[in-house]
Amino acid sequence: MMIKSINKICIVIFVMSGVITGVTTAHAETKVSLKQPPHSLEQWYKPANKRQVWLHTMFKLRREMQAVRENAENGDKAATLKWIKRLDKHYNKIADMVPEWEKEIKPRLIEELEMFAEKGDTYRLKKTLKMIKRTCDDCHTVYQPLVTATYRSPYYDDIKLKGQDGTIHSFEDNMEQLSRSVNRTLIALDDGHIDIAIQSTKKLGEQLRTLGDSCSGCHKDDAYPQERILGNATQQRLQKLQTKISAGKVKDSQDLMGEIAVTVCARCHNTHKIVSDLRNVLLPVE
Repeated sequence: MMIKSINKICIVIFVMSGVITGVTTAHAETKVSLKQPPHSLEQWYKPANKRQVWLHTMFKLRREMQAVRENAENGDKAATLKWIKRLDKHYNKIADMVPEWEKEIKPRLIEELEMFAEKGDTYRLKKTLKMIKRTCDDCHTVYQPLVTATYRSPYYDDIKLKGQDGTIHSFEDNMEQLSRSVNRTLIALDDGHIDIAIQSTKKLGEQLRTLGDSCSGCHKDDAYPQERILGNATQQRLQKLQTKISAGKVKDSQDLMGEIAVTVCARCHNTHKIVSDLRNVLLPVE
C-alpha cells in the first residue's frame, strides 16, 4: 500500500474522549501540529512485528513512573531504585528503537531521579518525574494521533470477504449490503410487507456471518471480539426477530432491529470506524 508522504499536517481539532473531530467550539479550540512519524517506528508494530513491541514499551514506562512515585511517597527506597533501573532501561530504549527520536528524550533526568531517590528527596524526585512525563506528553501531542491512525487501525481495502455463496466481496461492498438489508427490513415492516421483511432479515444474518469470518484476520487466536459483537447473543436476537416478524408483531420487530443496530453496528463502528475514518482523512492512498 502506497501512502502519500505527509511532512506536516496542521489541523484545528477538538479532543474529546480520545476522539479527534473537525468541530470547533467557543469553549475549546486547540491548534495542534501533527508530524508524520519516522518510518523506523513501523517495525515495532504489527504486522511488521509479531508483537506490539512499541505499545508494550509505552505501557512499561507508564507503570514504572507510577511505581517510582508511589514507592518514593511510601519511603521504600529499595523499591524506588528498583523501578528507576527499569525506567532507565525502557526510557533509553526509545532512542534505540527509533533513532530519529533520540533528541526527544532526556536521559540525564533519569540520573537525577536516581540521585534524589538515594538522598530521599521525594519533593525533587516528583518534580523530576513530571519533567520526564513532559517529554512523553510533548511527543504524544505531536505524533500520537497519526501513529494511532497508521499503526493501530486496519486498512480495510486489503480485507476481502467470502460470501455464503463463495463469491468474494470487498469490505466496503459488505458494509453497503448490510446497510441495505437493515433498511429494507425496516421499510418492509413499516409498509406491512412481512414476506420481504423475513427475506431481508435472513439476508442480514448471512451478511453478518460473512463479516464475522473476517474478524480472525486481525484478532488471531482470540475469539472474544467476534463473540462480543457477532456471537451467540446476536444470533439469538436475529432468530427472535424472525419469530416476531413471522407473527406480525411489527412494533416488537422494530424494537429488536434497534437493539441489533446498537449492539452490532454501533458497537463495531465505535471500536473500528472512528479511527479508520481518521486514518483515511490523514493518510489518503494514492
